[in-house]
Amino acid sequence: MELRVLRYFLAVADHGSVTAAAAHLHVAQPAISRQLRALERELGVPLFVRDGRALRPGAAGRRFLPIARDLIARAETASATMTALAKGLNVPLVAAANATTIADVIAPFVASRGPSSSTPTFVAAGADAAYEALGRAEVDVAISVNPPPRGTASLAVAAFPILAQVPPTHPWASLSEVSLDTLLQQPLILLDKTFGTRRMFDAEVARTNAAYMIAAEVAVPEVGQALAAAGRGIAVLSDEPAYGLHALSVVGADGHLRIRLNAAWNPTHYAVDSIREFVSSLAAFCAGPPPRD
Repeated sequence: MELRVLRYFLAVADHGSVTAAAAHLHVAQPAISRQLRALERELGVPLFVRDGRALRPGAAGRRFLPIARDLIARAETASATMTALAKGLNVPLVAAANATTIADVIAPFVASRGPSSSTPTFVAAGADAAYEALGRAEVDVAISVNPPPRGTASLAVAAFPILAQVPPTHPWASLSEVSLDTLLQQPLILLDKTFGTRRMFDAEVARTNAAYMIAAEVAVPEVGQALAAAGRGIAVLSDEPAYGLHALSVVGADGHLRIRLNAAWNPTHYAVDSIREFVSSLAAFCAGPPPRD
């Protein structure tokens, strides 16, 4: 299956006829027709049905469309990557991180980079999924609150405090920190267990053999903050306060509770220098005034 033939297939699907596709591609119409018939024989299914004078993808063609587009996109990425590598240029990278990290950490970092700096393409993936994608070589670097997998190169890029957030009328509103033991005596509004903040908090609580009361469990940090502002409990988050809430650092047995953000990559990656430059720049950015986590 040749990429050239896949491009013919996509052109006909996009333009609605062999004639229009031939004009778009600057290729003779009989050549496209001949190659499409050969592709259908190779796949064993008809790809198009005639609708008046137009051609439209049939059932098999519709199933094949995203596959063909993906193959072309991958080929173009491979070509661009190898060309950049041969010329000593920054290669295009793909990074995985969860949606909150992309919005609250990566986006401000990208905005600070300026037009001349290269930035990876980011795909949203949970803490475990990011490392799984890295293991399958689907991404070049994974950013996660989980410890980096064995065998990877890694760098801790940020550490954000876990905060107890209370309304301004709460008795703790004048305090700057609260001990974990004291916090556990109160009804808590927690993120669900897909969040690294929750897992980190639970791990610290487990170390003390303590328990806590759940006032609410939420999938969106802002909802937790809204509930705390309404007096439904104390929100435990790593996001900056909202709705007038006051934030207190949470102090455990070994000091202030923090959630760490790690970047991991394959140490033998062909673009390891570009990955290190990106990760080091992100870590330097996060070491400044902390963005939301």
